[in-house]
Amino acid sequence: MNNNIVSIPQYAPAYFVNRGEEIKLVRGKVEELRAGRPVEKRAITFTGERGTGKTWLLAHLKTSLSDLTEVIALSLDLKAYKDRDPTSAVAQIIRQVNCAAGGSDEELGIELPEMSRKLVGRLKGVLSTKVLVLLLDHVHESDWNLLSMLEDYLLGPLIAMPRVLIVMTGRGWLYPWKTPELRLKAEFVDLKPLPQEDTKAQVESQVQNPRITPEEVYQLSDGNPLANYLIASLGVPEGLNKIIEGLIEPVPPERRQKVREYLEALCVLRAFDEERIPTMLAVYYGDDTYRNWTYAQAREVRQELIRWALARWDPKQGGYVIDKTIRKLVEEYLKTARPEKWQALQKAASELYQRWAREFPRTGKRWKEEAQYHRSFLEQASFATT
Repeated sequence: MNNNIVSIPQYAPAYFVNRGEEIKLVRGKVEELRAGRPVEKRAITFTGERGTGKTWLLAHLKTSLSDLTEVIALSLDLKAYKDRDPTSAVAQIIRQVNCAAGGSDEELGIELPEMSRKLVGRLKGVLSTKVLVLLLDHVHESDWNLLSMLEDYLLGPLIAMPRVLIVMTGRGWLYPWKTPELRLKAEFVDLKPLPQEDTKAQVESQVQNPRITPEEVYQLSDGNPLANYLIASLGVPEGLNKIIEGLIEPVPPERRQKVREYLEALCVLRAFDEERIPTMLAVYYGDDTYRNWTYAQAREVRQELIRWALARWDPKQGGYVIDKTIRKLVEEYLKTARPEKWQALQKAASELYQRWAREFPRTGKRWKEEAQYHRSFLEQASFATT
């Protein structure tokens, strides 16, 4: 049996944990709309890295809304249209909305402007007594040409109607909607990892024979639901490796391995920039020629990590930081699967900051603190092996 093969469970109400506040937010707005009361913010976007449970949240929202009369709840996954021509994709989505509202394909026509106009005309009558809730998954990961047409012919016209609520999920760069109700008057909610008690509940309900305890899972995952499942199912380091592969899945296949190597090389740092990148790559690859990299070469590494929403600028750290969840998972993997490499990177970081403390006395205190941060890990590793 290959222990690396594990199926991600499909959503089921019995497996769902947490997210009470998010469900309360959506249901509250739906209840207001059902009562005929105006709701100013009728577009909600749930953001978060892969594995935070955005897809499951939308599925549970649809289940939660099913007990409400006079509510049309339609769930669509835009990932299904990834390789489709945007025009045909938007046409199909418009037809699905029309069918959910009791209409038929034949009445819409074939050109997008006509389809959009006829759908809105039909909905004016339907929504005099009903509420439409449109649940859209994987929105901001989608092609922007698709999103532009979707806004022009569906989302923009819909959100202008007072008894419509649009709930979206996304990760990475958020699409810059033109419609004020989708951008300026929208709500954006960042999904947090699960707390320890909910991590325990998730593992106990979803994993029959966990390889490690829920407490150990939480220490490694920080509560990321997908990481919880994979680590509990596969153990360490296999589960860590699997979740990292999943987190960098949006990166094109031909760049995925290189991006992962960059993450592994930089994961021990609390912040990085173009001056720190060459040192860490030289140690990671065991090749001192990286130390001679130009600023432009190092910037390409930084830009690639930002491009795939794996890193961002943090003014408090005075540098770029890898996403907290990704950084922890990658470092834990490196520490368990390749401990010698992890220790070499910690040592290199400590020595780099010690040198900076000597060369730049005005900021020496900061660099001494960073050096001590890395030395503490080396001391712990040394103590653990004695």
